[in-house]
Order: sequence, then structure tokens, then C-alpha cells
Amino acid sequence: MDRFITMATFVRVAELGSLSAAARELGLTQPAVSQQVAALERRLGVRLLNRSTRRLALTEAGERYHIQARRILEAVTEVEDGVTEAAGTLSGILRVHAPVGFGQAHVAPILIGFQRLHPKLAVELITDDRYADLIGEAVDVAIRLGTLASPGLVARRLAMLRRILVASPEYVAVEGCPQTPEDLARHPHVRFSWSAAGDVLSLNGPDGPLEVRVPSRFLANNTFVLVEAIRAGIGVGGAQVPLVQPLLENGALVRVMEDYAYAPLELHAIYPSGRFVPRRVRAFVDYLAAALPTIPGLERE
Repeated sequence: MDRFITMATFVRVAELGSLSAAARELGLTQPAVSQQVAALERRLGVRLLNRSTRRLALTEAGERYHIQARRILEAVTEVEDGVTEAAGTLSGILRVHAPVGFGQAHVAPILIGFQRLHPKLAVELITDDRYADLIGEAVDVAIRLGTLASPGLVARRLAMLRRILVASPEYVAVEGCPQTPEDLARHPHVRFSWSAAGDVLSLNGPDGPLEVRVPSRFLANNTFVLVEAIRAGIGVGGAQVPLVQPLLENGALVRVMEDYAYAPLELHAIYPSGRFVPRRVRAFVDYLAAALPTIPGLERE
């Protein structure tokens, strides 16, 4: 059995913590992955994994082998990347992770444009609002909003994203438009269900930062669902300007309390730290940064 293939398979098993997860990613059956790991252990004469019905864990030897094998795989990638760089082409697989709303509305078309420029490159976009494990899920670059506290990752701050309060014209016509924080506290609110602040909004106003407790009427964990709830007239809600700018322009939504807004969110591109960063990752991050000025509601650094 090819040593390089079994090494790469073991690294994915170790990083995903699951034979079945590695099999799905590699396009193999679980028995095939298990056989490769077993063959590797027989050749080395040591146990690399402790297996149980509930989880896998690396042995001490497995930890050492994983670290060294990962370095070897990165070195091979670096050599291959240098060859394709000399040829002026990008190849391989680029996996990008992004929040649902911003990812679907803006990262997706940017990534499509990037792939069309580099047709030998295979790309994959994963959109959800959790923080992905870049190493464990083999993500090359993630787009994240907010202040970061991620050791072991490289972060490139790309822009600041503005967030405002909006409502539907129909809602304003019936319920009126809040003018002050006290008014806002009497209007039903539409918000993310996982917000750590709960029913307390932190806003910046003419006199500085303030907090307002609001009655939540509709909660969801999806940006587009929340926008639709606001458009339906359920209440007032916060929104990222890049996502709702077209709705503001066509009158489907209106901004309320224009003197008040959320603190802007930092927009970062992050990728695993290490000596070598694949050229496809560097090229995409540069391409993304260059495309951001076309997006309304983003302030470049």
C-alpha cells in the first residue's frame, strides 16, 4: 500500500477524530480507511490510535507520528505549489467557510469569480454561522465577523461591516417609527436566537454607547429568515447593511432610528498558522480583499 496515501489518510483520521468522517471526506468506505490505518500500524510496529465504540484517541506514538506526517504533507504541498506557481496556474482544492448571510450573498459570487479565473482549481464553500474547526475540518480559509480570539490562526482584517436597525414600511405605518431608545424598548424585536446578549441591544448613539432591553417577538438562527420576518412586519430588527442595502433601495425595508446603530463588526479572513500557506489561499484572500470595495456597507481598513 502506498506510504504517502496511508500517511495522508491517517492525518485526516487524526484531525477529524473519526474513521467515518475521514472516509466521507476522502471518498472511501470506512472499512477501507480502517484497513489503511491498520496497515500503517503494522508497518510501524506501534499502535497509533486507541479505538473504542464511542471515540478515537491518538496514542503517544500517534501524536508524534501525526505531527511529523503533517509536516511532510505540508512540505509536499509546498513543492507542488512551487511548480504550479512557476507555471502560473493554481490547482488543488480550496475550502472556504463563511457565515450564512454574508457567505451566500457576497462570498459565493466572489469565489465563483475566483474559480473562473483559475479553472484548474476545485473550490468548496461551506456556509453556516458557527465557528468551524479549520484544522479538524480541513478548511483553508474562513471568513469571520467580530473580534477574534483564535490562537494558532492567522487573521487578516479586511473591513468593518456596518449594522443598522430596520423595519418594514407597513410596520412603521401601523405601529409608528421609534425615535428614541425608550421608544425602541416598546417595539417587538426580531433577532438571532443565539445572541449572547439576549434581549439587550448594545447601540452607539449621539451620546455614546448605550443598552436597551427590548421584547423579542421572533427568533431564528438564520440571517435570511430574520430579514424575511422583518419584511413581514413582525417588528424591528438589526441587519447587516451589505445584506439589506437592495431592500432599502427598493423600499422593502426602511431604516429606523438613524442616529443609532450597532458597533461595526470586524471582517477577517483567517487560516491556520504555520510556515507554509498555499498560494491558492494567499491568492484568494488577496482577491477577496480587492473585491470588498464593491460591497455597500463595508468600510475598508
